[in-house]
Amino acid sequence: MVPSVITRENAAAFLDSTVDPALWTALIPAAGRGSRLGFEQPKILFSIAGATILEWLVDLLKPLCRRFVFVLSPSGAAPVEEAASRLVPGRVAIAVQPEPRGMADAIRCGLAQVETRHTLIVWGDQVALRPDSLEFLMRLHQGIAQPAAVCPTLWRDRPYIHFERGEYGRVSRILQAREGDSMPERGESDSGVFLFRTEALCRHLPRLLESGECVGTKTGELNFLPIFPMLDGLITAPIMTEAESVGVNSPADAAYLEQQLLARFHQNP
Repeated sequence: MVPSVITRENAAAFLDSTVDPALWTALIPAAGRGSRLGFEQPKILFSIAGATILEWLVDLLKPLCRRFVFVLSPSGAAPVEEAASRLVPGRVAIAVQPEPRGMADAIRCGLAQVETRHTLIVWGDQVALRPDSLEFLMRLHQGIAQPAAVCPTLWRDRPYIHFERGEYGRVSRILQAREGDSMPERGESDSGVFLFRTEALCRHLPRLLESGECVGTKTGELNFLPIFPMLDGLITAPIMTEAESVGVNSPADAAYLEQQLLARFHQNP
C-alpha cells in the first residue's frame, strides 16, 4: 500500500531512478506585477541576488523539464517571452490570462499548451527552490506509486496556508489566511510547487472551477489549492525548507531570499 505521506526516510521504494525531462512541462503562473516591490514590470523580471526571478527559475528547471509554459498578463507577455526565449530558445510557450482572476484560472489558461505526461506547476516568484528537492519530488511522481499529484509541504509557525487532514490522514480542507480562515498557530503549508499527471489535472481542474469550492470567500479569486481535497491518489511530501516556501511578495521577502541565495552560493560556488 502506498502511504499518503512520503518523506525522504520512507521514499526509497517509490522513487524512479532518474528524472526524465522529456516527460515534463513547467507551467509557471507569472501574471503578477511587482508593485509591492516598487517595480512596475512583471514581477518575474525583478532582480534578486544578481539575477531576475525568471533567470533563477529557468536555471533551476531547464535540466528537468522539456518545455516551459508561462502564464502572463496582456502587458507582461511580450517582455517575459523575449527574456525567456533568450534563456531557453525553442522551449517557451506563452499563455495570456486576460484578467487577474486567481491561480486556478491562470493554470486553466496555460494547461491547454501542456503536451507532456507530467506537469510541474511552480508559482512565478518561488526563487529559492533547491534542485535536490525538485529532483526528489519528480522521481517520486514518476515512480511506481503513480500518484495523481504530489504536493510538497512543510510545517511552520503562523502559516499562511494549512492542509487540514481527516480520516486516514487524507487532506480534507485547505485553510487560507488571506480568505479569512481561522489558522492554527502551527500548520502544514504548501511551498508553491505542485506535480500532476497532466491527465489528472485536465480532469479535476474543470471540476474545481465548476464546483465553486475555489472561490475565495474574502478575495473572490479562483484559488487553486482547493483541488487537493478532490484528488484520489494524492501524495504529500513534507520535505521543504522555509526558504523554499517563501515567495517574493514584499521588500522584506526579497531581502530575506537574497540573503538565502547568496549564502547558498557561497556554500556551493
